[in-house]
This record gives sequence, structure tokens and C-alpha cells, in this order.
Amino acid sequence: MEQSAEHLNNASWLVGRRDQPDDAKIVSLASLCVIALFAATLAGILFQDVPLVLIPTGFCLLASSLFLVRSAAIQYLGTAKLLCSLFFALATLHIAGGFLLAGLTTAHTSIRSNEGTYYANSLMINGVGLLAAALGYAWKLSRNSLGLSLATFTSVNGDVAEKLFRVFAVTGSAIMFYIYWRLGFLDYLSNPAKWPFFRYITSDLLGGTATDEWFANRAMDLLTVSLPFLVYRLVNHRRSRLLNGLLVPGGCVALLLPLRRASLLGVLFASLILIGIGRHDVYRLTRRWLLTIGGLYVFSQCVFLVSVLAKDFNPQALLTVSSTALPEVRDLAWTLNRLEGQQLDGITFAQALIPLPSIASDWSAKHSLRAISTKLIGVDQTGESGGLRLTLMGEGFINFGYLGTITISFLWGIGVAWCEHLLASVEQIPSAYRNYVAVMCFVWICFLIYLAGTQAAASVKMGALLLLTVAWLSRGRLQSGLSIQEARA
Repeated sequence: MEQSAEHLNNASWLVGRRDQPDDAKIVSLASLCVIALFAATLAGILFQDVPLVLIPTGFCLLASSLFLVRSAAIQYLGTAKLLCSLFFALATLHIAGGFLLAGLTTAHTSIRSNEGTYYANSLMINGVGLLAAALGYAWKLSRNSLGLSLATFTSVNGDVAEKLFRVFAVTGSAIMFYIYWRLGFLDYLSNPAKWPFFRYITSDLLGGTATDEWFANRAMDLLTVSLPFLVYRLVNHRRSRLLNGLLVPGGCVALLLPLRRASLLGVLFASLILIGIGRHDVYRLTRRWLLTIGGLYVFSQCVFLVSVLAKDFNPQALLTVSSTALPEVRDLAWTLNRLEGQQLDGITFAQALIPLPSIASDWSAKHSLRAISTKLIGVDQTGESGGLRLTLMGEGFINFGYLGTITISFLWGIGVAWCEHLLASVEQIPSAYRNYVAVMCFVWICFLIYLAGTQAAASVKMGALLLLTVAWLSRGRLQSGLSIQEARA
């Protein structure tokens, strides 16, 4: 079975790849990008106090990243209509939009002066990182090897996996509802003025404990891993619709309780991509729904503002609250301002590698990016703040400077290309579970890790452990009829 799956992997790669790709063209383009990358890095170091140099250079880096990614995708896979190239386009818009809107919320930060310079440096750092990621993506895409294979997941029985995911969904929902009921979330719902603090109900300040927060996070992991597969089965399998039709809405409500949009968006993205794979229309369906979800998110932000700040509501406040959907560029500038040139020397990456839970490791809890950023901005470390959220590129910079940004981003770009290889072959593999694992890898790498860096480490590690557990418990030889049915679904 594994050899057959490997054969299909290689076959799908050859189908997507041109017969005689012109490597010289992409190599020349990549070489120019390497020169531009190091020239921009030098400019970022020498002109760190000159926004007129940093801002246009940063925007040029973003445009170059997107151009390189699309060129590499066309060169080696024959099309630029791929999920990872769509992701790079969205990342470009995210960084550019975050920079343009960052000044709207300066009053809510502790940046007292020269905020424009810090925002320009933040744009430059993210631009350097995205171009380095594009180079890693292009380099990995040019290789005729998938690397780490997911062939072992082709032998997973989808029906057994579905039952296990139902258990995960019920368990995660039960834990979440119990924790928030015990902490009095009904009182918060009855008073709109308390809604902004609802996210931090598990903090020490509001009566929670570190144990409450840890269990709530693990409940979110159970839900974010199980719900996309259940949504897929709900759409594609009639016999699963009744029970899954009850579990999915209940799980989504439980996932909404912590008011952390990343978890819910991850579930939506994974579900949409899986449905798109079944309909053989991944790119267009995902792009259309991403625009819809983005519009709904901005609308929900505005509704929240109206309910909380009804008396002070005005167009300026509306634009300001909408801009909070893109805080990463601003948060990096805020962090740079508070660090005042100091570096963390890799401490946030080291704590992410510790295999112990955060409640069992005091060192890990104190040296996470969340704990460090809350300390930098002067917030008591009692859990009432989720900390600042930097992109992975920004976290690389505050640890090792531009060298860290380039190195971390290049390796991450290789991971993105690995996801591209997996997604390029999913329609050729007769296993819904194997396709699901490929989609989850894409969501983790291209969404969670990109936005949150090492703050997503616990969720990714827990999610990978759950997927491996389900694969081990559900392993078995699929019947040919079931394989054909899932391949067509």
C-alpha cells in the first residue's frame, strides 16, 4: 500500500510538472531576488531611521516575493492557481494593509514617539522575511522529491477515523463548556461592557487559573482537529449527516467561547479546502470563500464596536476597529520600540521545543513570546492579555536580527513548498484521511505558524499527536469500493 501511494505521489508530481522546465529562467530570477534580499537587508541596517528608504524598499520586497512565487509555480507545476501562491498573495496584502492601517491604533500602544520609523522597520522586516520565504519555496519546488511522505495515512479507515473525531469533538466541547460555565460566562454575556474581557476569563485576574487556560487550549486543539473532518463527512456522506449535523454546530459554539478568531478561521479554511478537493475546484472555491469570510469578519468587528461603544460610534472608530484585524505589523513595531535594540537570542524558539506542557514547565511559561511581550508592554503577567502577535518573520528578527528573519523564513518557505507538493497530489490518492492530513499541514504552516510563530507551537504539536493517534487506531486495509468512493467524494 505504501509503495503504491508513493508511486501515485510521484505520478501526480510528474503530471503537474512540465516535461522540460526551463530551470535557467527561474534560477536567474531567484539569483536576482537573492541580490535584492541582501541589498535590502543592508539598507535596513544602514537606514533604520529613514522611513523614506525603508517604506518603498519594503513594498518592492513584497511585490518581488509574489512575483517569484508565481513564476516558480508556473515553471514547475504549470499553473499559478495554487493554494500556496494564493497564500503568498494574501500574506502580501496582509503585511501591506497592516502597515497602512497601523497608525490608526497608535494611541492604544505605548509607542510614545517616532512611531512612523518603527512601522517602517516592521514593514521592512516582514518584506525581507517574505522574500526569503519565497526563495525557500522556489528552491524546494524545483526539486523532484517530495521529501517527507504521508503515504502511511492512505491505509486509514475513514469510518473509524470519523468515530474517533466525534469523540474528540464531544470531549472538547464538554471541557470548554464546563470551564466557561464554572467561571461564570453567563454573567459576561448579559453585560456587553464585559465582552472585551471575555477572552481572558481564564486569567488569574478574572478568577481563572493556569490550569483552566491549559485545559481550554487543549479543548480548542481537540475541536480544531476534529471539526474539519466532520464537516467534510457531513457534506460528502449522507449516512453521517444526522449525527455530524448536531456535533459540528455544537463544536463551533464551544470554539467561539474563547473569542480567538485564529482557531475558528483555521477550522473554516481546512473545511473549505477539503470540500474544494472533493469538488475539484480548490483554488476558486477557497478564494471566493476567503473574501466572504473576510467581509463577515470585518462586519462582526463593527457589530462588536456598536454594542460596546454605542455612544462614541463614528466612521473613524469604525475604521480603527476594522484595522485591529491586522495587528501583526503594528505589534512588531511596538515590540521593537520596547526592546530598544536588544535581542532575545533564540529564547522563544527554545521554549517551543520543550516537550513538556506549559503548566509543567515554569521556564517555558516565562519565556514564551506571550509572556515576554506582555512584560515588554507593561501588562501584569496574570493571563489577562494574550500578548502581542508577531509574524514568524518578526519573531525571527527579535531573536537574531535580520539573519534570524532570513534563516527562519527560508526554512518556513521550504515547509510551504512541501505543503504545495502534498496538495498537488491529493486528488490522486484514494484516501480522504490522507488528504485531510495534507490540508491540516497547510493550515498549520501557512496560517497559524505564519501569524503566530512559536505561539502556535503547542497547538501544532498537539494537533500532530492527535492525527497520529487517529491514524494508528484507524489503520487497516481499505476495501477497494470504499477507496474509490472516497477518491470521488
